[in-house]
Amino acid sequence: MRGAARLEDYLRAHVAAGDFPGASYLVAGDGGILAEGALGSAVLRPERIAAATSTLYDLASLTKPIAGSCLAALLSSEGRLSCDDPLSRHLREWSPPGDAARVTLLDLLTHRSGLPAWRPVYIHASGRDEYLEWLKRLPLDRPPGERVVYSDPGYILLGFALERAGGAPLHRLFAEKVARPLALRDLLYRPPRSLRRRIAATEAGNRRERVLAGTEGDGYNGWRTGVAWGEVHDLNARALGGSSAHAGLFGTARAVFLVAREILGPGTCLLDERQRELMRDNLTAGLGEDRSLGFLLASNPGTPAGSGLSRRSFGHTGFTGTSLWIDPDARRLYVLLTNRVHPECREIDMNAIRRGFHEIAAAL
Repeated sequence: MRGAARLEDYLRAHVAAGDFPGASYLVAGDGGILAEGALGSAVLRPERIAAATSTLYDLASLTKPIAGSCLAALLSSEGRLSCDDPLSRHLREWSPPGDAARVTLLDLLTHRSGLPAWRPVYIHASGRDEYLEWLKRLPLDRPPGERVVYSDPGYILLGFALERAGGAPLHRLFAEKVARPLALRDLLYRPPRSLRRRIAATEAGNRRERVLAGTEGDGYNGWRTGVAWGEVHDLNARALGGSSAHAGLFGTARAVFLVAREILGPGTCLLDERQRELMRDNLTAGLGEDRSLGFLLASNPGTPAGSGLSRRSFGHTGFTGTSLWIDPDARRLYVLLTNRVHPECREIDMNAIRRGFHEIAAAL
């Protein structure tokens, strides 16, 4: 109990410092949940609502492993795709010039496709057809398989391929193949308005994306003006109707934990052992960053895992202030969800906060 109180005190101090308005967290081992709680506020503007363990957070890039990688693994087990497939096998329209034609699903899943890290595609396109057409003309920064560079456009394309292979929109595929088998009502794309008061708000406006877009955004009139509350924070995901493989999921810490338990295994055996191995094994050795099927490995220096987790641990973070880390050696799961971009996006060292959280939580 003393360790759990220390964990909450640590997070409460960061709320008091203004690093994030609130948080929900969960730490678990093979024996069950070791610590779970919520503190601070889920919403500050336009009204104040306290955070609770039932609060749904915009998971941002946690969507990549929870939806993108899990769906790729499950569709592979059904024989609908192979991770080694060229992207063009599932997206017939994918016919870019040069090296881009060689991009595979595994290149996308491990961020070694050569695609750039980020582009404000929403300025130029809206909807899947326009996005695909625009991304076909986007030059690669380097040949596929040469180096790992984390890429949102890569996971956007992955989502399109998953939809084609699975024969359904991404939000429906996720509901049918992940959420429903695990009885997860609190992990979903495009949450209905009826859930709004349970959802943590994110940024008011788009200050950071406007800075990132630079002069490319001059004349664009689609910027959000109000607080993102109950709608996805990421503008590329918003332009895709709220569901993409790179962002768009909303969920509680408990729901994220239940998916993580399947990845650690055995859980309910939603994923088989070979699929779980791909999520923890290094698939990018020698390419500048150690990555597995959708996850960052703690064998990289300076990761959010910190000194509290083993070097075999793996995890992912989300820009809104979310993270999931899995330690197969200790058989531990760590979930920390915050809305650190609400009501404004502040420049803080969120990874240092995550490392401190893991160090305290690992001692429970």
